[in-house]
Formats: sequence, C-alpha cells, structure tokens
Amino acid sequence: MTATLLPDRDAVNQTIRTELLCTFRPFWRNLTIIREAVIIAPVKKNSHPRRQDGDRRFVVAIIPTDNFAGRGELRGVSAVAASRGWDLEVIDTALFGSDVAPFRPILDKADGIVVRLNYGLLGDEFAALGIPTVGLDMKKDTPGPWAVVNNDTERLCATAAEELLATGRRAFAFVPMLRRHPWTTERGRSFLRNIRAAGREAFLYEPRTEWNWTEERESLATWLAGLPRPLGVFAGNDMLAKFTLGACRNAGLDVPRDVAILGADDDETLCLTSIPPLSSIQIDFEGAGRLAAETLSSLFGRKPPIRASVLLYGMRGVARRASTRAGEPDVDPRLSMGLDFIALHACDPLVGVADVAVAMGASRRQADRIFAATGRSIRTRLEETRLQRAGSLLRTTSMRQRDIAAECGFASDSYFSRLFRKRFGTAPGACRNSR
Repeated sequence: MTATLLPDRDAVNQTIRTELLCTFRPFWRNLTIIREAVIIAPVKKNSHPRRQDGDRRFVVAIIPTDNFAGRGELRGVSAVAASRGWDLEVIDTALFGSDVAPFRPILDKADGIVVRLNYGLLGDEFAALGIPTVGLDMKKDTPGPWAVVNNDTERLCATAAEELLATGRRAFAFVPMLRRHPWTTERGRSFLRNIRAAGREAFLYEPRTEWNWTEERESLATWLAGLPRPLGVFAGNDMLAKFTLGACRNAGLDVPRDVAILGADDDETLCLTSIPPLSSIQIDFEGAGRLAAETLSSLFGRKPPIRASVLLYGMRGVARRASTRAGEPDVDPRLSMGLDFIALHACDPLVGVADVAVAMGASRRQADRIFAATGRSIRTRLEETRLQRAGSLLRTTSMRQRDIAAECGFASDSYFSRLFRKRFGTAPGACRNSR
C-alpha cells in the first residue's frame, strides 16, 4: 500500500528559505530574497539607483526555488554574482506566480535580469524595461537586449534513448507532465524520434487530466500494463519517474524486470528514496545558471535592437541505479537488494559491510561471495558510491571539502582525498576547479 504525502506549505517555505540562507551565507550581505511581494531582507528605498561608473552592478534573478532545477540555476547565478561583486536580488516566483508587475519599481533600478518563469515565455513586459535580460529555459524571438539559455533537448533525449536501448528492452515509452509545458512536449517528441530511428516501438502517454495525480496514476498503470514487455520508460523528470514507479506498482509490474525507468535532473532526494532507486540523467542546472549570468555580463553596455541569441547547456552524465538494471535471471536477487541498500545508505558513516549483508538477508561470508562474483567487493562498492556522491557535490555546490567528506561518510578529509586521488587520478580540488 502506497501513501502520497502532501507537504505542508509553511514547512516547505521554511525549508527553502533555510537552504537559501545556507547557500548564500558567504555573501549574504549582497543578497536579498523576495517572496509573495514581501521582502525578507528589506531593501532600503532608492538603495539601488541606476549604475554610475565605478558602482556595483545591481542584478535581479527571477527564479523559483521550489524545484530542483531552479535551486541549481540560482546557485550558478549567485556564484557568478559573488565573483563579479554584483548586488544580487532574488524574486522567488515559487509562491506568487509569474506576475512581475508588483516588482516593477525594483526592476526599473536593475542593471540586468536573469529570469525563469513556469511557462517558458519571456513576456513583453521585459521588452518594455529595456534592461539586459537573460531567460533560462524560455523562448523569445523579439529583438532586444537579451539572450536565452536553454537545455540541449536533442542531446538529452539522444542520451536517454541510448541508455534505455542498452538495457535490451522490447519497446519504449515517454511519460510527460500532466500539463503540456513546452519542455515536456519537446522531450517527448525528441525521445520518440530517437527510439523510432533505431527501429524500435515507441509510445507516448496521453494524460487524461491536468492536476488529478491520483486519477492519473490509475490511468497510467492501466496504460503501462497494456504495452509490450520488457518496457523502457523515459520520464520527463525525476518527479514523473517516481510517479511512474508508483503506477508500475499499482499495475503489478516489476521494476526493472518488467519496466526500466529513467528520469532526468538527478534529484537525489527523489531518486535515492525510491525503491528501487531511480536512474537519472544529470542535467547541469548550476552550469546553466553560471552561463546565464556570464551571458548577462556580456550584454552590459550593448544597445538594442540585438537579435536574441540562444545558448545551450547540457548534462554532467548519467546516474545509473537499480531502476534500469537489466535484471538477468541468473543473477542472485540478493545482489540487487545489496546494491539498492548501498545506493540509499552508503553515505551513512556507520554503514559497513555487515549492514549490507543484513539487508541482503545473507551471512557476511555469503554476501562477500555474491559481490565477489561481480568483480568488486562490498567495501569497494561502498567507497565508489561515496566517491561518486562527493564528486557530484564538488561539481554542483560550494560546500567546503571537509564538509563534503563528512557528508559522504568518510572518516576524515585526508582519507577522502587519498581515496579520491586513487580513484580518479586527481585531487578533489581539481574536480571543483574544472566545473
């Protein structure tokens, strides 16, 4: 029996604000967050007049913080803002929606704007401002002092098709958002095109509702049960992948034996708390935010009309987990149980080989023998998972190295550094500097 828990809005808001406070602590004096037309860190009246030579740039980021993509992009924007000494003000569209009219007095004072709105349309209200603007995952064809930074959909979907084709499935399907956002429509078309180009059957799920997830899950379960198996499903993002996993459970379909599920974003909170853990394409949202801010910087001083330029950001790789594992019939099922346990709990410093054996329902000796048949021991798998997580944090956050080591379950920073260098041939700091 599966229960769906709806988050308490006040609790979510507090969590978001806490995360932002932690993320921006090094340069908090330069950052203001706005939410629901209320300025959390108040801006003094006329404190940001139009820039004079030698003044600091005043940049406004209109980005939602209630989703994984928005928070990643905001980290990227804020990192560039800190390095360039900008005053950054964040208007959080998570709660008050995409109406920016109440903030016109603030926008009028801005030297530049980075914006990400829910429906992907860079509205004419920004054209009227005449301020350098960069849209994230949006569309805008009107000439003006702006640019657009979009995800490379074709590359993303080609990778998704390649990953699922490699699992040897008979047929493939795409599960979109209930509401037809432009990005989910484009991903669906591109994925199906790649699958059909490989000569395989491809199906598109057509949602029956726009908001009723409970009703839709039953509909999706019925639809999945009627498709050829084994089936490979690419879900538009990790939330949809988790939703699809629940529908498979309702339909009595085993994941990954009957259905392999691949998501996108690699939101580890969603992926690692699923059973089995979800495979996902790691979209480089922080890199997108950095690119948007750097592009904005290049627009300063240019005069309209300028043809709107479009830049693309890509991926960091693919996080392969149990939801796309081939599941060969001759493989001991206890191995899958052990791998799933490691994916979920490896970063707990108290978890060791004995804990993995218990999760497998095997003795320590049996567990060691089962893993040895794969060519890697339990201890090696634990270390690899911790190192992969650490590498992800190095590339996508500004956390201190010793904090990352502790977060990923290493006894000390020095031990982490030795293992990292041994595994990747370079120091952890080099990984961070190369992002």
